[in-house]
Amino acid sequence: MNTDHLKARMEDYSRFIITLLILSVYFYLGTIITTYLTESDYGALMMGLTAVSMGAAFFFTLRWKKCSQVLQDQESQ
Repeated sequence: MNTDHLKARMEDYSRFIITLLILSVYFYLGTIITTYLTESDYGALMMGLTAVSMGAAFFFTLRWKKCSQVLQDQESQ
């Protein structure tokens, strides 16, 4: 892959990571609100969504790191 493509991918991954982390915060706040402020049965669902979005952010972090290493290897050659 060329370096421009890798840099564009890394930019996309970083945007995905930031967006997913913000979404995770919203889900976590929703968990707190549904658990402590208003009685609701959606606490487990909200916590599951928080875990899924955090997992997706972690996945994209690993992909970003892999692209970064490949780009670093290409630039060193």
